[in-house]
Amino acid sequence: MINYLFPFVRKRNIDYFIKNTVEIFKDTVQIVSPTDTLNTISKIIEENKKGAYVRFGDGDVYLLNGYEDSYQTSSEKLSGEMQETFKLKGDNIIKCLSIHSYLYGKEEEMFEGNHLVSNDQANKLLYSTFQYFVGHKIYSPIALHYCATHKPLIANSFLKTLKKKTILFIGNEKVSNDTVRLLFGNAKHIKTSPENAYNDIDRVEIEANNFLDKENNYGVVVLAMGCSGRPLTKRLISKNHNIFIFDFGSLLDGIIGFNSRVWLLKTEINYKLLLKDLW
Repeated sequence: MINYLFPFVRKRNIDYFIKNTVEIFKDTVQIVSPTDTLNTISKIIEENKKGAYVRFGDGDVYLLNGYEDSYQTSSEKLSGEMQETFKLKGDNIIKCLSIHSYLYGKEEEMFEGNHLVSNDQANKLLYSTFQYFVGHKIYSPIALHYCATHKPLIANSFLKTLKKKTILFIGNEKVSNDTVRLLFGNAKHIKTSPENAYNDIDRVEIEANNFLDKENNYGVVVLAMGCSGRPLTKRLISKNHNIFIFDFGSLLDGIIGFNSRVWLLKTEINYKLLLKDLW
């Protein structure tokens, strides 16, 4: 995009150019709040509209740039697919970036280790991905996580909507059948590895498309497969299925009793209230 819009900028100066562009416009950048993000997603799902909630964080940026994430090794192919995913755009494509900070917007309950990042870290993420968000709102990647912790009634209401609409769950093989039924009803579960799920993405994509090709009605596809879920989102969107893709995130780990992230250790979630009346 930068080369197309500004062909006079030499390649070696692109990073400098982007940083200066961000410096000029960063005062106008404000991340959409978690509650507003969740309300936006809920409205899309309730109105049976196609789209996707795509949660980008530092791990995705690492993989984009050819570096490893905690749960996924890097490759040239993955880096290329991650770039294509960052480029996604269109109606109801809810793209997120983990830049909750004093600079770009935070909730009062946030602190470092609990969804708040430093201004420096937020700037680094924005510098790396700014070109993919030109003309797009930046939504919160922790909408459900935040509401589950601090606004459990809102999160519970969303989970009830999600359960009614979900037709397919693609995620960690360690998630039990009981948990799948609790959260996603009778949705089919395509199982993925807890680590390096991208290595098996072709098999997962084939299974998902075979299932979705037989579905005539609208539904939600829930993903919980880490950074590998982003390129899968891109692949499934290209097939134009009548679906909304929702990336559940690490809250699912907390629900099954595996505190995989620091924020799960530093916060207290009232799971009884969060999961009330889901059975």
